[in-house]
Amino acid sequence: MLIESYDIEIEISTHSMEHLEFEAFVHFDVDISPLLPYLNTALSSGIYLPDTPALSWRYDGHNIGFWPHRIAVGDLATREEAEELATRLVKLVNHTWEKRHEIDPDPTTHKRLQPLELYQLLPQTNCKACGEPTCFSFALKLVAGQAKLEACTPLYDPANEATYSAQRTQLGSLLASKWPAF
Repeated sequence: MLIESYDIEIEISTHSMEHLEFEAFVHFDVDISPLLPYLNTALSSGIYLPDTPALSWRYDGHNIGFWPHRIAVGDLATREEAEELATRLVKLVNHTWEKRHEIDPDPTTHKRLQPLELYQLLPQTNCKACGEPTCFSFALKLVAGQAKLEACTPLYDPANEATYSAQRTQLGSLLASKWPAF
């Protein structure tokens, strides 16, 4: 086990004035820097910065950061959710550490997903069904994790299956942010 003891600090986030959000910080004494390339492999949609060292990851609408002596997670609705996700992240770190001999470490920095990349795969109808005025503004929200792909109803309309099936699959793959399965 890499992280044997830790403290969780939960605060009200100052990042959103629209609604109440929480953020959690997990502090520990052990340095997890050697683990970050393994996490970079396990969390394929993360952004690893080896010189910092840090790893950022979006999971289920949450911004998560891993640093040598702490983990931070934001966009949390309740204190209970903050506590639960922080605890799961410590378990993820420990599980990745235990499985590191089965994982090829990835020391590279992946490129960030760009809104234009998503926009080009969207229907580009500007139908507003997603709640946004344009498909490009919807792409911006997707990249920021502030919208779910399922909100684009033309992509999921059975009448458009032949037209958008490949694009929907590609968008789903680009936006995938899954908890690693070891």
